[in-house]
Amino acid sequence: MAEIVRFNNLQFDKLISVEQQLVDSKERPEVTDKLRKLVFFAQREGLVRTSKKILSKGDAFQLKKFQTLITVELNGKLFVNFSTQTSENPDHFVVRNEFFETTSAVTFQNISEDKNFNQFIESTTEKSLKLPVSEYAIQEISYAEKGVFLYGLGDYARVFIAPNIKAENKTFCVDYNHSLATHYKENYKYQQFGLVPEESYSALEKTKKPLAIIATYHSDHTRIAREIFERNPSAFIFVEKPPCVTLEDIQTLTSLYDQGANLEIGYNRRFIPLNQKIKDTFYNQQKVITISVKEILITENHWYFWPNQGTRITGNLTHWLDLAVFWINGDPVEINLLASPSKDETMAVSVLFSEGSLVNITVSDKGNSLRGVQENIEVRTKDETVNIQDYTRYSWTSNNGRKNTINKSIRNKGHDAMYKHLVKAYHDKAEVKYTKEDLLKSALTTFYVSQMYKEGIRNLNLYDKSKDFHSK
Repeated sequence: MAEIVRFNNLQFDKLISVEQQLVDSKERPEVTDKLRKLVFFAQREGLVRTSKKILSKGDAFQLKKFQTLITVELNGKLFVNFSTQTSENPDHFVVRNEFFETTSAVTFQNISEDKNFNQFIESTTEKSLKLPVSEYAIQEISYAEKGVFLYGLGDYARVFIAPNIKAENKTFCVDYNHSLATHYKENYKYQQFGLVPEESYSALEKTKKPLAIIATYHSDHTRIAREIFERNPSAFIFVEKPPCVTLEDIQTLTSLYDQGANLEIGYNRRFIPLNQKIKDTFYNQQKVITISVKEILITENHWYFWPNQGTRITGNLTHWLDLAVFWINGDPVEINLLASPSKDETMAVSVLFSEGSLVNITVSDKGNSLRGVQENIEVRTKDETVNIQDYTRYSWTSNNGRKNTINKSIRNKGHDAMYKHLVKAYHDKAEVKYTKEDLLKSALTTFYVSQMYKEGIRNLNLYDKSKDFHSK
């Protein structure tokens, strides 16, 4: 498989041409009532968090995207590469090391319309050439026993990660986008930046106990975790959800657990106080759980829809599948799925657990989008009922019939608590909470729900699939 590399680290005889064509880069529809949305989020998430979200989407981060044709000469032959870049400077390009032989410099006028310009997706079966790659330069850093290595510098990293690791020594930040990487280095005080993870590995090897936070494209999560562990087994590795996209990813991460890797997985809803209380109270009781989720609107060219990212199930629905695993003392054994034929991945999923609990989840982006993701959850046991309205209001009806209702002005999704716990665990002041067993239950369920959606399967015996996986 051809790897993603910095273009200026490739070895060739001559750069013949670079041709670029501007393309639509919007991944989210325009907000129709920005003032009302601003007021809502200021009330629900506070002024500081809301201002950070606004700043993270400012003009400085609304980067242009260019379909890019690169023609190079090597040993008297011409080769072309297809990619999408956010810069017009070839020194800032990140490409898949996959070049196709051509008889002349390629232009947009003489290529077929079905060419794959997404370097982060495996392309065609056409015969291609991998160019030699120079060793990445060893970056100068002031070494310390500890230091943060952050992979993926999008909105999420700026809004949720950065505020919670302010006091940590920051060594290296990495993003495929040069503008984001340089901005992050300067504004969040990292010693160095890189465009591909490999640029950070020499510094990682020389740090006694690094904290590696992985918040990249989903398809990168497990690969980067494995590469980090191979270079420094002492690293504390935090993988944002979803940790896995493929069955091979799950096998790789479980192997890292078996080898003693320091792993924590980032499902923030496990850290919501109410969700922790529900687990503490009902974990060993049989439950019926009903979850209705209004998802955010995204456009068809959003990277969640890339074939190597799983589906929106892998990106979003996994939150509530994992929450069910968190709440239930049993194994998922059977899945039913009904999916709408619409492209927005509207669906209803039911999961039966081995001890009899039943989980029903309906997800869709249909509904008013002003308030972002909306969650309505009901948890019922033999004698008690909990109703959660988007974590701003909940009622708890006890076995004696008494109903206690709580209203909150700020919506807590658990992000800050999760990263505060991560920092404590990194400094050996708290224990890692996400176990190998959690990973197997949650990741396998997510993978098979995604597969069922893609293949039009309505019922699946997950118990048999899990047995097959464990027998390999």
